[in-house]
Amino acid sequence: MTSTLVVTCPVPCDDLAELELTPLDHTIEVVGPQGFHHDLELPLDADMSHLDVELYKGVLEVRAPRVAS
Repeated sequence: MTSTLVVTCPVPCDDLAELELTPLDHTIEVVGPQGFHHDLELPLDADMSHLDVELYKGVLEVRAPRVAS
């Protein structure tokens, strides 16, 4: 069984197309409307090559499987 890491962030929009997401190492840079900018840090054991992203009611949710150690 693979465990999943979940990181959330409130954003000023309800459409994922309005956000620019840029993964950098174990951080995801989130840029959006109204000058919004936020860096989401994921744990070092997050598999950054298999991210799942959803936006629901102004909350961005990023899920990543945990890398087996």
